[in-house]
Amino acid sequence: MSSATLTRPLLVLIIEDNVDTAEGLARFLRIGCGYTVVTALDGLKGLQAARNDPPDVIICDLGLPKRNGLLVGEEIAAAQNPRPLLMAVTGYGDAATRDLAQNAGFDHFLVKPADPFEIEALIEAHFASRADQSADNDS
Repeated sequence: MSSATLTRPLLVLIIEDNVDTAEGLARFLRIGCGYTVVTALDGLKGLQAARNDPPDVIICDLGLPKRNGLLVGEEIAAAQNPRPLLMAVTGYGDAATRDLAQNAGFDHFLVKPADPFEIEALIEAHFASRADQSADNDS
């Protein structure tokens, strides 16, 4: 399902403890992309938000207070069905952190400052791919 074919805008949850970063990305995704966006400033609030209203996409910092982003991603990847697109955005760009994020269930790993246009492109590509798979299954 691409966001263009959804009956509602994509719901994106941003879990980021830097308020300026969270709000800047949220503003871009709301205004520039037309998504519905919710933010959480720590890992526990992010998990709660994901449980209360399961998002289509989660963009999660790894260095979060109250529950680190690796644990957040792991819990969400294991518990939510359908599973949201999980994107790690972090200041730690080393291979070990990338591997930890992948093992926790993140689909994408971006190093800060992440390009919001790259985030949009990854989201759109993911949902376009799912729409193509759905159309192939319907044939």
